[in-house]
Amino acid sequence: MSKFHLAAQALREGQQTATRQLTLFRLFWLFVLSSFLGDLIEVAFWALTRGELVSRSSLLWGPFSLVWGLGAVMLTLALHPLQGQNNLVLFTAGTLLGGGYEYLCAWFQEWAFGACFWDYSHLPFNLHGRVNLVFCLFWGLVAVAWVRVVLPLFSLWIHRIWKGRTRLLTGLLAAFLLVSTILSAAALIRMGQRQDGVPASNPIQAFLDERFPDQRLQARYPYMGLTG
Repeated sequence: MSKFHLAAQALREGQQTATRQLTLFRLFWLFVLSSFLGDLIEVAFWALTRGELVSRSSLLWGPFSLVWGLGAVMLTLALHPLQGQNNLVLFTAGTLLGGGYEYLCAWFQEWAFGACFWDYSHLPFNLHGRVNLVFCLFWGLVAVAWVRVVLPLFSLWIHRIWKGRTRLLTGLLAAFLLVSTILSAAALIRMGQRQDGVPASNPIQAFLDERFPDQRLQARYPYMGLTG
């Protein structure tokens, strides 16, 4: 059997797997895979368009973009009931959901951390610099590709992981991501406090000041802007 037929067979099998009921295990691994691949895509895009090799991760530890991971989970939950619809419906739903999701992510980062990780103010048809029309349409294309190709292949791979009984690996990876997320959020919050001239008043703040000074955070998030 040719590689083309094998790929087509895998895609058909994945499409059948993707229609099954969503589980927490499946959503977690969709989040992990999408976070990792999303980070790689952004790094590659930045290198190709700007000639720079920079970190695009959301976390201090690990090459994971939480925006991509959470976006994949959101698209999966929202579009799972629409898998039988045509591509126009998926595209429209993805455009609206993706645009709204990106806007909320930008707003939350500014509100919670006083930091801006992207700014579209220089692009036409933007809304408060948090989202713009071109990227909304891109979300629509992603939604179609996600439902038709990516989700089935990911679902098939995850299904095979479950057969391998990798619960220990899942638990360890979940613990790592949780610790990395909490530490990254704490370091960014403390960075905002330092910008406001707030001195360290407890051991945790002193630890964050010593291990994660502004220079290290700026190196990890080179295009982050502080909004106050």
